[in-house]
Amino acid sequence: MEMPEIEFKRKIYDKMIEWKEKRAPNYALFLRGPRRVGKSTLANRLGLDKYKSYIEIRFDRAPEEIKNLFVNSLFV
Repeated sequence: MEMPEIEFKRKIYDKMIEWKEKRAPNYALFLRGPRRVGKSTLANRLGLDKYKSYIEIRFDRAPEEIKNLFVNSLFV
């Protein structure tokens, strides 16, 4: 039996809520996966639902200077 797409997204979104409650702001949330499965949609939904404001950084579109800020700070 194939799982409906909305149910799958709901389970992932619930995990994101769990991250917010237990790990944020000490740990970043990175969403990885194939293209066009809803990662950005879920990230935006979390930002709109659970925060006053948020920043979305699309590493596939970000300039190297922005990517380097994250890469270099991860190893400090």
